[in-house]
Amino acid sequence: MLCNTISNYPDSIDPMLFFQDNNLENIDIIDTYNNLISQEKYTEASDYINQQEGIYGYFADFFNAIENRIYNLQDYLLNKPPIKKPYVFFDSNDDMEEPEIDEGMFWL
Repeated sequence: MLCNTISNYPDSIDPMLFFQDNNLENIDIIDTYNNLISQEKYTEASDYINQQEGIYGYFADFFNAIENRIYNLQDYLLNKPPIKKPYVFFDSNDDMEEPEIDEGMFWL
């Protein structure tokens, strides 16, 4: 399974990852992959599965793509300037001081 692990967010929306069950005709490929994983040959297993066509699963590329999308979204949100409070609530019946009203704020 080859999927794009690079995230382009916020410059563009990342393409949706396509995921489906595998055809039973591909069981030998999946068995070989699982055998390599059970032998702790993770790099070899990843290289093997990435060479296959039409194979889907929760492989390293899939998890790397999800991780990169999370990191890009997190980075975008952490670097976004804070939003100024767009409204102010004031109850004239209470004995509170009148709040400061900035331009563009709404009264509630």
